[in-house]
Amino acid sequence: MSLFGKVETDVEIKASAEIFHEVFSCRPHHISNVCPDKIQGVALHEGDWGNEGSVICWDYVHGKGT
Repeated sequence: MSLFGKVETDVEIKASAEIFHEVFSCRPHHISNVCPDKIQGVALHEGDWGNEGSVICWDYVHGKGT
């Protein structure tokens, strides 16, 4: 089952805007290493990492984990 929607949160980061943008846009598979309590995994379904139009699946826990 898939669920489509929008999820927003505020997270304090200790990195420059340039580094954050580069990791988030070009290497999103590293996000789960940075905050494993929030993002458990990132999988590329179509396209290439860092390219516009790529389809990426984010595995995360919304709220409290079990």
